[in-house]
Amino acid sequence: MYDSFFFFKGRVALYAILKAMGVGEGDEVILPGFTCVVVPNAIIYLGAKPVYADIDPETYNIDCTKIEEKITENTRAIIAQHTFGIPAEMDSITRIAKKYNLYVIEDSCHAWGSKYKGRDVGTFGDAAFFSSQWSKPLTTGLGGWAVLNNEELKADMEMISPEFAAPSARDVILLKSQYLAYSAFSAPSLFWIARGMYRKLSQLGLALGSSSDKELECEMPPAYAKRMSRWQKGLLERKLRDMSTSITHRKNVSTIYRHLFGKMGLKTCELPAAYDPVFLRYPVLVDDKWRVLQEAQRQRIEMGDWFLSPVHPNTDGLEKARYQRGSCPNAEKICHHIVNLPTHGRIGPEEARRVVDVICGVRGY
Repeated sequence: MYDSFFFFKGRVALYAILKAMGVGEGDEVILPGFTCVVVPNAIIYLGAKPVYADIDPETYNIDCTKIEEKITENTRAIIAQHTFGIPAEMDSITRIAKKYNLYVIEDSCHAWGSKYKGRDVGTFGDAAFFSSQWSKPLTTGLGGWAVLNNEELKADMEMISPEFAAPSARDVILLKSQYLAYSAFSAPSLFWIARGMYRKLSQLGLALGSSSDKELECEMPPAYAKRMSRWQKGLLERKLRDMSTSITHRKNVSTIYRHLFGKMGLKTCELPAAYDPVFLRYPVLVDDKWRVLQEAQRQRIEMGDWFLSPVHPNTDGLEKARYQRGSCPNAEKICHHIVNLPTHGRIGPEEARRVVDVICGVRGY
């Protein structure tokens, strides 16, 4: 974890990176229009403007041919998101950034273990941020870290990181309790029940939610800028020592999905040889997204709805995130058809087959 800085959430790590870069009022940051609302929020909280570029429908990552047209004299950085664990086209992104003297930030929250042309994601840009939130490749409940590959930025981060407050004792106690509950009740068959309970408890203030109501409204919540607790960091370090087993498992499950869908004639995620993804979630396009999700819930099959909109999970009020409808047509279309399938350690071959059966059953196979 050399040159890493640890924060209470991955989004806070991005906020810290942008702050270290001096991003502020009047500046612009380019990012894909297929992301979580917390990413543009980190830009907005500093007084800057998120500028959305459409995605490549084959990789779900930023379309590099759309970046240059978004660059203005106010552009400071490009965020390269490795969506679902699929590496972004880093050669093109870094080439454009160098041409216009821009920073590159890698959103590696989905992509621990993924490689592009033999190199780990997170090592190409000036900085990268990772997440250890509930749904990520490894979890400490909540958490995130920033990696600085630029020595000047590293020095700036060392100056500003002490400004971030320690989480409260209540935060740590709640998080520990939630982590124990997650470890005990995270079976795939309990996915929909657990998700509903978690959201309800978060609304009641009895659990630490991933995103607060203020964040969904693109407003900065109180006590946002916090560093990682000692408990989170210790758990993270232990888990990082044993990630090879998880990586192998996720690759095996993804191979099962690809094989089963191929037999059914359903298009799967085919990538060039230079891409070596570790899928956090395996993406599939379906004709009727909501019917598929409803059937999965009925059969108690784990399945995700990422992304509901270009600034997930918001489907209304996108202008609060500075997104203009129609600006990313590929992303908007894909949001109506994409579901994502679990690859984590509790998904074995039989459960993977049940997931595929739900999708193929709705399609009428």
